[in-house]
Amino acid sequence: MASKMAKFNKKPSGTKTGFPKGIDPMLATLVDEPVEQPGWLYEIKWDGYRAIALINKGKVNLLSRNNKSFNDKFYSIYQTLRSWKINVVLDGEVVVLNENGVANFGSLQNWRSEADGQLIYYVFDILWLNGYNLKDIPLSERKKILKQNLPFGDQIRYSESFDTNPSEFLAAASKMGMEGIMAKKADSHYIEGERTRDWLKIKAHQRQEVVIGGFTNNEDSSKLFSSLLVGVYEKGKLHYIGKIGTGFNDKIQQELFSKMRKLISKEVPFVETPDVNAP
Repeated sequence: MASKMAKFNKKPSGTKTGFPKGIDPMLATLVDEPVEQPGWLYEIKWDGYRAIALINKGKVNLLSRNNKSFNDKFYSIYQTLRSWKINVVLDGEVVVLNENGVANFGSLQNWRSEADGQLIYYVFDILWLNGYNLKDIPLSERKKILKQNLPFGDQIRYSESFDTNPSEFLAAASKMGMEGIMAKKADSHYIEGERTRDWLKIKAHQRQEVVIGGFTNNEDSSKLFSSLLVGVYEKGKLHYIGKIGTGFNDKIQQELFSKMRKLISKEVPFVETPDVNAP
């Protein structure tokens, strides 16, 4: 369904500039505890794919954190953005919500069409609007401009900020099964490509991103692979940390194996040779 055209309330604050060719997203620092001090805003940490939306003169680019196009992958969001008829640059997160309204990362990875779940783009920042660069004005002001001037609807939504007790907010997010919360300084500027302590992420449930370096295949198994051998990079070197052997249905196994078999090599990618028989 097409969104209504935005009616801008007033000329936005910021510096007059041309339309940006791209955006290198600002990054948050992972911390263990919420910030218990004034001057911070708190948001839901959405469990999805970071996405920058560049909309100008009828042309839309929905880009990943690494500048890869999401236009085809998330075609329904792309089409909705095309209907807006405005010139703006947005930062947000693409998610798939379960029946309880909680983002499910696994469902997002497997999303192919509306039959796979409700695809939502939660927008939490605005970086450019109608010829004005907004990155150098405070986050609290950017959030007001974002909320007041964009034609949000069912599929593209405003990601709300809360001035609340962070510990209670984190506990509530954890109870609801969400990934965690974000803490952002209300007066922070948008610093492209940097991981600063002006933005913090606090996870309710710990999750580690890993790199697949190999797989095992048990002789008595009918599966394409029995487990994945995974590691993490430290100082440019891949260190083995263990095996992952559950959570793969037949569809995921086929998709992963089709990619992995093209990359099979005699060289061990890890710094140390893994003991694949260890639990």
